Amino acid sequence: MGLRSVRRLVFNPDVAWAKQRTRLRAATMGTRPLFDVAVENVNVAGVTCERMTPLRVEKSRRIVYVHGGGYCVGSSQMGHGLCSYLAASFDAEVLGVNYRLAPEHPAPAAIDDVETVLRSLEGRTVVALGDSAGAGALVAALQRDRHNVRSLVLVSPWLDLSVDRGRDTQLVSRDPLLSPEWLAACASAYAGTDLANPEVSPLLGSWRDLPATLVVGGGDDLLAPDARRLAALGLEQVRVREFPDFWHDFALSVGQLAVADETARLIALHFANATGWRAHTLAQ
Repeated sequence: MGLRSVRRLVFNPDVAWAKQRTRLRAATMGTRPLFDVAVENVNVAGVTCERMTPLRVEKSRRIVYVHGGGYCVGSSQMGHGLCSYLAASFDAEVLGVNYRLAPEHPAPAAIDDVETVLRSLEGRTVVALGDSAGAGALVAALQRDRHNVRSLVLVSPWLDLSVDRGRDTQLVSRDPLLSPEWLAACASAYAGTDLANPEVSPLLGSWRDLPATLVVGGGDDLLAPDARRLAALGLEQVRVREFPDFWHDFALSVGQLAVADETARLIALHFANATGWRAHTLAQ
């Protein structure tokens, strides 16, 4: 399914949430791990997760992944390509957090679920990544407590729900996936009118105690201004890499898009530098 078709059929505020979820599951059904990684559903401290396990496992290592979908749709299946690459690169289990979705479970349900999973992993070496809304939930959880997470990656992050995305008419016309109307509907379903609360808009919160952070995204992404604003804060531990002419969440298309493969290698290098983990060179 093409990106504009996904926007019309799934990321559409005129389509009921249940139907969006069903259609997104169908659209991502063909998203499979790229490498020899076993996938199973597990319960972690009461939170539904998906565990991706490579053939070899270093038991002390964990990677946590938090999926996007505007807090209202989606699952960790969306990250299978990138997460399987990281699992096989580092011989590390990946836990994909399938947090509770809005509007049935509004804020701070997603943050609570992410924090619960991170707390359960204390005593292990943990790195974490999230995309879109999942990146926002992950940052918000770490702003509560770092939970010894050593390194962080944010892919096309949604960090400020209070912004009217329709104001940037150039990005509105260029982004093939997201629309201001759908983002506004998601923000309302998740956080009501409390959109400037740092728990739901963590760009407005404190980044002082967060670990070394790599932010990657596309220049044609309707959410690109969030990463640019973060870069403008001049934080020593945050590095932002923008890829011009690419769209929201392009980096999840590992194995399908050369620039996504390049981004996966950047992410692996970022994690390796922070942890001392040695990454395998993988053929793709």
